[in-house]
Amino acid sequence: MECAYPEVSIFDKSLCVYACGSLGRLEMLEPSDLDLFFITMEEDKSGNGEFFSNLDKYLFFAKLYEINKNLKYKDPSKKGGYWTFISKNNLLEIGSRQEDYNNSFTARMLLILESKPVYNETAYGQLVKEMVDKYFVDYSDHASKFHPLFLMNDILRYWYTLTMNYEYRRDDADNESQKCWKRLKLKYARLVTCFSMLACLYENGISSEYVIDCIKMTPFERLYMLSKKHVNLKKVVENIEKEYKWFLSLKQYKSDWWDSEENKAAAWNNAKKFHDIMMHKLMYFVSKANPDLRNKVDVY
Repeated sequence: MECAYPEVSIFDKSLCVYACGSLGRLEMLEPSDLDLFFITMEEDKSGNGEFFSNLDKYLFFAKLYEINKNLKYKDPSKKGGYWTFISKNNLLEIGSRQEDYNNSFTARMLLILESKPVYNETAYGQLVKEMVDKYFVDYSDHASKFHPLFLMNDILRYWYTLTMNYEYRRDDADNESQKCWKRLKLKYARLVTCFSMLACLYENGISSEYVIDCIKMTPFERLYMLSKKHVNLKKVVENIEKEYKWFLSLKQYKSDWWDSEENKAAAWNNAKKFHDIMMHKLMYFVSKANPDLRNKVDVY
């Protein structure tokens, strides 16, 4: 017996969907999964975050899962645990006590660091602008000397959260390949995502328009932009790109590649080299040009 889904009405409402992860960085390969965030743009008049009926939500995510399977993506992480709606109000409530457990902090950081609009690009642009305006609330009073310290420290807080979560969420049920991949993703993809944006924010004369442009770039587009502005960074960025391509090339190997102690040793040595280039060459260069700002932001 065939069963067709009733028409899902959620798309009739103001919804923004953006992709993060490998798709957001435009480096998606065959083994990748689809990392999506769902932001409701309408004002929450009920006060309890309920924009849609339970039926609408069940139908929406059931249809999404069907599309995910048809496109042959892996099942969503945590068995779909992150497939939920986040209100724009919560996303933009920067510094709220609730943002650490309602997932809005992670959603906001990934919107800033590695996102691409999937549905409702107009709403996506509006969301980015309103979010940046929140971080620039004091700009008009200090335009000549303004630096988005709140944003910079939020990015660093996110980076520290990632490193702590990696330690806390080590799963003994993971096989060796899964454990190694989680570690390498932190040391490559997460690192370049966070610090490519931070490096851009060390520029002088930063405006909200500049930050919006950086948000719309991939991590490597940001690095290319910096290398064009600063000739001394060209070789550094070339080395970052070379080492990162090695990381991406590992996805072609089967999981038994990690059974070799020699391969694992090479991976951790390369990860250390990548970290040193990012932190002790890229970040050192951009921060030493602005020592006053460096004293206000915990780079290392």
